[in-house]
Amino acid sequence: MIPPPKWLDPKEPYLLGLSGGRDSVALYHWLAENGFQKIICCHLNHGLRDDESDDDERFLRKLLGADLRVGRVNVTELAKSESLSIETAARDARHRFFEKCATETGINHILLAHHADDQAETILFNLLRGAAGLKGMKTRQELGPLTFLRPFLEVRRDTINQYLSSLNHSFRDDSSNLEPFATRNRLRNEVIPLLSEIMKRDIIPNILRASDHHRELENTADTYLSSVEILDPQGRLHLPTLRSLPQALQKRAIHQFLLSHQIPNLTSAHVEQALTITNPDAPPSINLPGGQRLRRKEARLFISP
Repeated sequence: MIPPPKWLDPKEPYLLGLSGGRDSVALYHWLAENGFQKIICCHLNHGLRDDESDDDERFLRKLLGADLRVGRVNVTELAKSESLSIETAARDARHRFFEKCATETGINHILLAHHADDQAETILFNLLRGAAGLKGMKTRQELGPLTFLRPFLEVRRDTINQYLSSLNHSFRDDSSNLEPFATRNRLRNEVIPLLSEIMKRDIIPNILRASDHHRELENTADTYLSSVEILDPQGRLHLPTLRSLPQALQKRAIHQFLLSHQIPNLTSAHVEQALTITNPDAPPSINLPGGQRLRRKEARLFISP
């Protein structure tokens, strides 16, 4: 398929998130073929598909033997108890599982098998839910103590299928990927194929190209903002400096400030609302996702409960 990127070192240890599906199984075999010998495989049984979930686990135990760390969680019950969607509860459960594996092994770099088609779905999903720009996944993403790495992020799904087929590697199919209950499933199985049919071309390269262009513009903005002393010594946004910037850069500065404080599920609407309280005549605080508030006091913006 592809050679290992320079930022992956075969001599270093990594955790590998392994579902048993085609993408993560392909990543497992690709790592082995490229000389990665310090891989610890981690599988979370979500309990969402009854016997199928247990069959996934049995398949991986047969493939890996004792070299598999397994966790189990009832995602349906977790979603109900925490008033979350199934997708969000599953994601949170995986994150907690990876944190546990990282603590037990001392390894905080986790390899995931997201690929270019997943990236296009993510960009489209974020755009439709109102994200600030064409946001996709990062090749390297730091979340708390964990660092997630995605070496397949520029590899197409068809390439992965061809790789597995050429080497006769078996994998598990997740039947829930075909069900229309999840938004991501409908984007993958209905929306993107329909848009490609309407446009008479594969739209995924265009989505990825637009996102790359957007990221270049963001990097340019961030480079400029890093040259401006926009934070005071206490890490608060300095309003006179913020107001001196063009509005587009004000929004970017606020967005990055909120991200740096790990405010979850940010959208462009949150940034627009945050921009309003830079006006001294506006109310001095707004609610943020995650139970936090953005406050204005003495020409500063800061976050507090």
